[in-house]
Amino acid sequence: MANPFSLIIAGVDSGANLLDLPAPSALTTPYVELGSLSLTLSGDGDGGSMSFDVIETKTPGGGPWWKSGNVYDNARVQFFDSRYSATTPLFLGFITNITGTMLENGLGSRASVTVADADEWLTRTIIRNGKVGISASSLVDSFTIGNDSSTDQDIINGLLKRVDAQVNDATTRQILNTAVISGVIRAIYTGTAQTIGKQSFKATTLQSALDQVAEEAGGTADVQYRYWIDGNARLNYGPKTAAPTYASAPAEIVTDPASVQVGSTSSVTRLLSRDLSVNLDHTQVVKGIFVQADSTFARYDSNQTYPTAPTNDPYFRTYTGTYSRTGAGLASRNGPLAHEVFSAPKVTKKGDRGVKIGTLTRSTFTSRAKPIRSVSFMIGGADLAQTSNPNWEYGLTQGYALDAAVSLAARSATTATITTSSAHSIAVGDSVTIALSSGPTGYTALNGTWTVTTVPSATTFTFTTVTSGTITSGAAVGTIHRLVKAWLPGTYVKLTAPALDLSATILYIATVTMTFAQGGGSYQVEYEVQADFRRQYVKGLRGLIAGE
Repeated sequence: MANPFSLIIAGVDSGANLLDLPAPSALTTPYVELGSLSLTLSGDGDGGSMSFDVIETKTPGGGPWWKSGNVYDNARVQFFDSRYSATTPLFLGFITNITGTMLENGLGSRASVTVADADEWLTRTIIRNGKVGISASSLVDSFTIGNDSSTDQDIINGLLKRVDAQVNDATTRQILNTAVISGVIRAIYTGTAQTIGKQSFKATTLQSALDQVAEEAGGTADVQYRYWIDGNARLNYGPKTAAPTYASAPAEIVTDPASVQVGSTSSVTRLLSRDLSVNLDHTQVVKGIFVQADSTFARYDSNQTYPTAPTNDPYFRTYTGTYSRTGAGLASRNGPLAHEVFSAPKVTKKGDRGVKIGTLTRSTFTSRAKPIRSVSFMIGGADLAQTSNPNWEYGLTQGYALDAAVSLAARSATTATITTSSAHSIAVGDSVTIALSSGPTGYTALNGTWTVTTVPSATTFTFTTVTSGTITSGAAVGTIHRLVKAWLPGTYVKLTAPALDLSATILYIATVTMTFAQGGGSYQVEYEVQADFRRQYVKGLRGLIAGE
């Protein structure tokens, strides 16, 4: 198959690209039937998936490629798009199921393979005490990490340190980058570290432990926290900001590539896509919680200092209530207060009890106090003849964003220099489209799409042109569109569709699904974007509060 795609299964065909068709004489070399490949990328931490068929025209003497013992159980799978990166996979995951059938020739096999992405491995990695020779009465499975001044990042470092010390299987070493988690800074952190204090855990999955940390931090900071494993096998952790920076590329999303206006002076995203729809999920809305408690600890929940009597129900928290940890009210929402009940007899420490319950309340309302709005749309096309020399006007996984206005232009021999009227965001290696409407004599030779070679300052950059000649530096008018990897999972975008209550709504891409036509003639990409980030918590604080 032509570039840019490649698919590699650890231990299969010496790590060769299984999307390359083997030579006619290489009957025992496995390859992926392209028409069977379907890929869903996820940006919300819930995990993506992939499925494909691997054909082996003739089974070698040692058995098929998928024979138990030939490759690792849960073997690592990597899918690359070199337009995104030649070294970082677009999809990183592991095999969850293989169904092998005999080919009609009676000599080979077809193996239908299903793959889960790396986030799913968090549910298969157990964090535990790890001690031996202790009595059963000492809570064998329990352990603590940190102290009163520990932050969420400290606790995650401690969890990953345990992974490095306790887990030594091949897939975990490939899915979680243990070259990193054995170091000092074991994950990629964004945002300000939140002090959440010492954390207590039972033997649990890494995902459940991370949920607990994310909920504690979210309840403290009153924002949601997210985590996921990126293509470099690094754990990423940080807050979902209230006003995220969003991608403005592609400048247009269209079904007909001929109508794309690369170089447009407008930086507003225009959506011209198929099947645009909006869904509001009301089923999990919670705007009030009641925390059951043992009566002996009733006053620990009060909103007044003991022995002063509380001024309201100490157990009930509402989204628009007056308790200090209820979360901000939302005046635009109305209707009944959907309730949820928690049991809290396990939290008995005076002073800690109100904080724990308040943190749970805040975290719950941050993510569940209003319906989840999800948006989906589809883009078709992208003839694979483009893949060897891509035309980025198609606006699928990448596109051009308006970056800056031009103030000066010049060229010496083949080296062109552009000066912008304000700071640009351009880096060496970026692809930029220059569209000058006026400038010094010969300025039209600078128009086109170029690769940036140097960035001398925040307002200048250079590139190499095809033609040569001096263009004396002079005032110029025009725009610069920079190629950005905008349409990938987890990216924030901005959509405007007033008819569907999308008025300059900032959303993030939750999933991207790629399917390939039989023979590889074309592929289509389907996007699902969501107005609010949320993941389903496994245990976290809910487990602690309920005494599970």
